[in-house]
Amino acid sequence: MSGRNAIPLTLSRIQEVIDYVEDNLQSDFGIRDLAELAGMSHWHFQRVFRATVGETVKNYIRRRRLSWAAQRLLDGKENVLDIALDAGFDSNEAFTRAFRAQFGASPREFRQNRQAPGFPQIKPQITQVYLEHLHHNVGLAPRLDASPEIRLVGIKADLTVPHEAFDLIELGRPLWQSFLARLGEVPNRVGERAALLCDIVSSSETEIRVFIMPCIEVGNFSDVPEGMVTTVRPALHNAVFSHAGSGSAWEYTMHYIFGAWLPCSGYVLADAPAFFRFAPQASPFDEHSALEYWVALKG
Repeated sequence: MSGRNAIPLTLSRIQEVIDYVEDNLQSDFGIRDLAELAGMSHWHFQRVFRATVGETVKNYIRRRRLSWAAQRLLDGKENVLDIALDAGFDSNEAFTRAFRAQFGASPREFRQNRQAPGFPQIKPQITQVYLEHLHHNVGLAPRLDASPEIRLVGIKADLTVPHEAFDLIELGRPLWQSFLARLGEVPNRVGERAALLCDIVSSSETEIRVFIMPCIEVGNFSDVPEGMVTTVRPALHNAVFSHAGSGSAWEYTMHYIFGAWLPCSGYVLADAPAFFRFAPQASPFDEHSALEYWVALKG
């Protein structure tokens, strides 16, 4: 990557694939064809696409074809079976099942009511707000370094939530506010930068177990305030990314790291919780945040 303002090549290729899919929804193409268009291996392409767009290639193509079919249902009086076949479905029954799953109504109900939940659905446009955020608010080239073990004191919460309810910003904000109010109680602080640890402990088909721990580095664990806990982040190799902007834009940074940078970097993630460092007045939970995300790598 040659400079801060260079558009990441991987993301440009994914946008080309998105545009190709949109222009060829009636055509017969497969995932390998799209991988070749992107100039990636089949396996690599699927990982990058999912991390960048947020769903598998197969699901994305089906969703876009269904949205295209929905628009055709509204635009004219074509036979539903003809639309189903053009959208790549073998039968009206299969088309109806998929259509109802996406829009909450059958094709005929959708046409009759002229509207259904979840419509319209548009293609992602990575090259607009997404890349502008990357250019101005993310350090595209991370700082690589090795950190010693870090002693941390903070408030920890173990949470179980539905998959769709896992939002680090919303779940972590009350914890951070509670910790911030007591930050001055923590003795032996090393510097004034706060930190945030979080990790997925386990998951089922319906729920996810996580822990979230706002904290601060200390020199030793003496006189830990009541209600707070301690932990040690071991010595690790890290890729340190900078992020600026609102917490709501954090997903763009994560998509870039795991969808573009990591697959092309040659590095492998270490088994360690997510670790963020920031000044208390510019936390991930503030409208104007400025933080570092330390991505732990295997040495």
